[in-house]
Amino acid sequence: MKKRIFAILLAAMLAAPMLFSCAGDTAEETAAENSAGGENAAVEAETEPSWQYPDKDFAGQDYRILNFDQLWDMYIHMDVTEQTGEILNDAVYNRNRKVEEELNCKIVEKAMTNTGNVLTELSDHAKNSIMAGSDEYEIMQLAVNQDISLVTSGYLMDLMSIEGFQLQETWWDQDIIDATTLNGKLYFASGAANLMAFDSMWCLFFNESMMADYDLEKPYDLVREGKWTIDKLSEYCAAVANLNEDASFTWNKDGSCVWGISAHVNCPEKFYFASGIRATETLDDGSINYIMESDKFYSVIDKLATLLNGKTGMTLYASTTDFDAEAGGYVYVFTTRRSMFMTGEIKAAQLMRDMEDTFGILPYPKYDEAQSEYQTTLVSQLMYLTVPTTNTNLDLTATVSEVMAHDSYTSVIPVYYSSVVEHKGLRNEDSIEMLEIMRANRDVDIAVVFSWNNTIREQVREKLFAGDNQVASIMASQKSVVESNIQKFVEFLNE
Repeated sequence: MKKRIFAILLAAMLAAPMLFSCAGDTAEETAAENSAGGENAAVEAETEPSWQYPDKDFAGQDYRILNFDQLWDMYIHMDVTEQTGEILNDAVYNRNRKVEEELNCKIVEKAMTNTGNVLTELSDHAKNSIMAGSDEYEIMQLAVNQDISLVTSGYLMDLMSIEGFQLQETWWDQDIIDATTLNGKLYFASGAANLMAFDSMWCLFFNESMMADYDLEKPYDLVREGKWTIDKLSEYCAAVANLNEDASFTWNKDGSCVWGISAHVNCPEKFYFASGIRATETLDDGSINYIMESDKFYSVIDKLATLLNGKTGMTLYASTTDFDAEAGGYVYVFTTRRSMFMTGEIKAAQLMRDMEDTFGILPYPKYDEAQSEYQTTLVSQLMYLTVPTTNTNLDLTATVSEVMAHDSYTSVIPVYYSSVVEHKGLRNEDSIEMLEIMRANRDVDIAVVFSWNNTIREQVREKLFAGDNQVASIMASQKSVVESNIQKFVEFLNE
């Protein structure tokens, strides 16, 4: 499976110059050129199993989507109304118009204005709509972790109970679905139609030009060989951290010191997730156990307290205001050569088009070389596909959702990848391969998704940025709280 997807993506990248040269052409002209010469088409024909559109005619009915109009510079749009010549926009446009034509339906995205990135505004609107008994949406794109009562108070349908969804197929995010299906029930899903599930992958960016200056090897081969670990990352950070005659490693926009990592506030939990640490395990009988504390957990904490220590220059606890020079915005620090690495989501690549140096993308490091796979998590506020209990047209809902996910998987995702890596210095097989490693191993911690361990995450984060590994008291004081949260959710599932 991974080889098949990589072949499709590589072909898409090889065809990228053609895609850009055709940006101003009509959809018909572009399609004709692709079919005439396309390596992309050849690879897909060779590797993609046959798939047929459902024999359905929905007589022009609307498939209505509740969404935000924008969020954190991520690609969250489920529909666009016109072609613009931008390849990703046009791929989404063409996908939707094809779905509409094949199924005789109309895709209608109803996007709320996002005025302050307060995601509960969207969930509050969803709840009010459902409580009023209003059948105004087929699906709602919701960040369920912002208000878990969306699930526990019965606002959302169990997707497993809706005939027509084929959630076992490759165009749905299987690892995430497996993790969030509890007691045979699933209240939200992530699939290829929602590009936020790709834009929100957490990764490490690194400055290739700086590495050359410091005579350091680019870490791509370390990743391939399974040797990209926390210890290796720490070695790189120690090699570059330098006061450069500044008095301290406190941020000063006029200073000269250089850090190993420009760190987003949420990165600590991404590091221990990538090390294989999870807060819970789900057993075959449906029970959920709290397992976060272990010898390995405390070993990871020891390593991270060294790596993330802001006093030594290994890491700067940067501001989340991307390009704020005064505050030390994490993107600003990285793009001005004040750090060699930066933590962030894949979408940050879109913010650095004007960066003079060449940068690369890497998965978060493993705990050690014995760990079998790199593990990538997504932004905790991922907006999932949900179906409100007021929905009265489940056949339309399941069919259109399924077809959009399938068509996105085959025709939009390869274009998305080429769009991400088309920046100067990133149109190369290394970047495609790193992105595919991350995509193939995306997962979530259900304690984060269901907001069971928020306090632990916040308090451990502050300790690690201070270089303090003494987190045992936090774990002890919060254990009963997390277990109580889990128990309440299990009781809901068993009702």
